[in-house]
Amino acid sequence: MSAQNTLLKNTYLYVGEETFLIEENLAALAASLGENASMNYASFNAEDSKTIDNVISLCNTMPFLADTRLIVLRNMNKLPAGQRKRVLEYAANPSESTTLIMTIEGTKEDKKLMGDLPTNVRVIRFDPLKGAGLIDWIQKRVMIYNKKMDKDAAFLLTDITGGNTWFIASEIEKLSLYAGSRTVITIKDVEFLVMRSHEPSVFAFMDSLFDRKKDAILKLCEIETFGIPDLEIISRIENQTIQHYQILFRNQGKKAKIHPFVEKKISSRKSLWKAHQLKDLLRQTRLLEHDVKTGRSFHVWVALSEIIAQFNISHRAK
Repeated sequence: MSAQNTLLKNTYLYVGEETFLIEENLAALAASLGENASMNYASFNAEDSKTIDNVISLCNTMPFLADTRLIVLRNMNKLPAGQRKRVLEYAANPSESTTLIMTIEGTKEDKKLMGDLPTNVRVIRFDPLKGAGLIDWIQKRVMIYNKKMDKDAAFLLTDITGGNTWFIASEIEKLSLYAGSRTVITIKDVEFLVMRSHEPSVFAFMDSLFDRKKDAILKLCEIETFGIPDLEIISRIENQTIQHYQILFRNQGKKAKIHPFVEKKISSRKSLWKAHQLKDLLRQTRLLEHDVKTGRSFHVWVALSEIIAQFNISHRAK
């Protein structure tokens, strides 16, 4: 649903792992309310169970000098069963002057909740952007700044950022400013601005990890102090592991549309990795990601360090 086609129904459920797209869509909808937005927009977090009375009360309140009131209830899946039932009962018979948007963010859909949804609730999915879909999104987003980006530059940007849309959006803004009066953002722009600016932290760590150096754990600690999200690092490790396996053991670099710059670097590590080691690294990292997203892991950086320690230089001979 775009901001241009605003508030066509009374009740929506936004669900998906692509939290940046959810956030941006909600911001655009709030902005579309115009000068009375502050009086007709409210956002609540379902984890604060005391808010449900306020949510339903506002949903049943007429908008102030406008046609529509917009109410957002975030992380609907985290509501206690009784309060969830109350919200769904309202959703089945909503106020005609209010649009309620519920969200399930950063995770796959809750099957129980989806089964309980009234039929009039429209579900909008925000699935992770990957492959050609992510490249297309990047090229369209660059157009916001009246720029263009060639595919080589877009491919490299996805690799550098690990496909993280929050990160990509920030870098696109910087690249557009850096390009100045030029209309096209090139691969050289990405190499110079994005790669250089992140080399001291993320890229230095990724190189140490896949070069199987002892200082990988030290560089991981540096990343933690920089405040980079743990899930972003986990995602990068997963993507890099898959790319290494594709190039080193499946010869699928071109098929996977991996940029030549990245393919050349990975190919130089042929002697450092065996197929079963990359599979094991991917397996352990995915298990950690699952534990983080389900709230089962509270010491993520420690867990990452323990995983990485298994693949440093002292284990090469093994």
